[in-house]
Amino acid sequence: MLARVIKAVLLRSIEQGGTTLKDFLQSDGKPGYFAQELQVYGRKGEPCRVCGTPIVATKHAQRATFYCRQCQK
Repeated sequence: MLARVIKAVLLRSIEQGGTTLKDFLQSDGKPGYFAQELQVYGRKGEPCRVCGTPIVATKHAQRATFYCRQCQK
C-alpha cells in the first residue's frame, strides 16, 4: 500500500511541475506548484489540516522535519 501511495504522490507532483522550494525553477523558468499541496512542510506552528494540532519541526543533521504529533505517530 505504501508503495502505491508514494507512486500516486510522485505522479501528482510531476503533473504539477514538482515542488519549488526557495529559488528553484524548472528548465522553462516556471516554478513547480506541488508545494501548495504539502500538508506539513514549512508549516511549523500552524494547525494540522486534519486534526488542528500545531505542526512541529525538528532538526537532524541540518535538515528540518515537519510533522503532526497527533496524526503522524
